[in-house]
Amino acid sequence: MKSKAVSEVFGNLLILVIIAITISVMLSYGYPVIISGQENVKIRNVVSSMVFTKEKMDVVSTDVEPSAVLKFPPSGGELNVSNTCSVWVYVNGKSIDLPVNPGEILYTSGNRMIALELGGVLEKYGNKEWMIYPPKIKVFGNRIVVDIPVLIGSGSVGGYGIANIFLQYNSTEVRTYSGTIKLVIKTNFPQVWKNYFSKEGFTATSSGNIVTAETSGSVTIVVHRIDILIY
Repeated sequence: MKSKAVSEVFGNLLILVIIAITISVMLSYGYPVIISGQENVKIRNVVSSMVFTKEKMDVVSTDVEPSAVLKFPPSGGELNVSNTCSVWVYVNGKSIDLPVNPGEILYTSGNRMIALELGGVLEKYGNKEWMIYPPKIKVFGNRIVVDIPVLIGSGSVGGYGIANIFLQYNSTEVRTYSGTIKLVIKTNFPQVWKNYFSKEGFTATSSGNIVTAETSGSVTIVVHRIDILIY
């Protein structure tokens, strides 16, 4: 009887050990997968929200819808109006009097960065970067269109919950030129912009975080000023 009791105790202990080992393996291998899946869902939500913000900004910038309030999930990161992007425009070698700091909506989380910059939605993760949604800087044969949204405002929200982005139409300015246009951009996404300009038909080069793009033709520059507040 004692031998049987000892066997039962040993058997129960063995089962507990097996369960403990199983849980340990699940935590070691399964939990990182779960976390990775949650991170992917979070980033997809942020990207979708940034693209929606870009599309709504296009509507507000043309005064079709004078203002809008959008919901944006920071999802543990930080969302703010940033001035890290700068742009200088030259036509036929002369500097054009335009806002040097057009502003951008910037989301950061760890080593990931997502921005609505110069009308395009861009993403950077580590040393990799790519374009999610293109800007309205286009070449149509001999016609060049440079459509730039200029954000006037501020605001920053971090953590979890829901942030609000208020957009309001301010003004629109259109200028036309003929000749050579050169754009010089200071950006956190130099490789993306260089590749984009090259595909559009510009002669593009980059050095560090500076990108230069140049082409010739009939030039239309459109500046949309938009008031913004993130809260």
